[in-house]
Amino acid sequence: MPDVEDSDWLKATANELNNLLQVISESTKVIAAKHAGSPDTAKYFAILGTSIERAVSCTHGMVERVGGSNAFPPPARPGESNLVPDVAPLPPKPTGGPLVPPLTGDVRVHNPSGTRELVMIVDDEEFVCMLAQRVLADEGYRVITARDGFLAIDMYRKLRDQISLIILDFTMPAMDGADVFAELLLINPRVPVVLSSGFAEQTRLQSMLARGLRGFIPKPYTQQKLLAQIRSTLDALQAEKTGERRIF
Repeated sequence: MPDVEDSDWLKATANELNNLLQVISESTKVIAAKHAGSPDTAKYFAILGTSIERAVSCTHGMVERVGGSNAFPPPARPGESNLVPDVAPLPPKPTGGPLVPPLTGDVRVHNPSGTRELVMIVDDEEFVCMLAQRVLADEGYRVITARDGFLAIDMYRKLRDQISLIILDFTMPAMDGADVFAELLLINPRVPVVLSSGFAEQTRLQSMLARGLRGFIPKPYTQQKLLAQIRSTLDALQAEKTGERRIF
């Protein structure tokens, strides 16, 4: 039996491996959908799906051998997971909440009957948008998505008074996150934005923070980190609004 330090390292490594496998699984589903119809494609994706299941099962075995609890979800077939899973428990789903105003315009809303705030996900990666909207909708949030900066700006212009928070990818074609943020600031100097990226130039990130960026989520993020960042940011924004009302 490994010592405590080795056991902790093994659990952490197994968790990270499971995280990566879930990302691969979701990416596989998106790629498979784009290349559907070919018998050869279906065969190779079936092999890949089986391999992912076996690899995730191995991570369970790694944790069980060092006496850990089964903190991972069951082995996932490609596309069945939400975001990269986290070991920490998720916050409870809402059982009620304040009434939210109906949306206006022609924007498609995921979970339109949700009782939590409206969040916009801006990311050119289809599976990131898909997974984020699943996780947020499951927790009661209403969600809209934009696959590029131009669409995000147009959607925010239409729904600025209803969008409570924007999760903005930094690396996008044609118009990156910094440029999108600059345009959003022209619409609303206090636009609530959290940047999300696997890579961001520190000078540009610091400049965005100085101009009012509300936070940063490194990618790939876990569902726990995404939900925690969104909730803490929204709560901070609400506290600021409450404080301003008290001053006046």
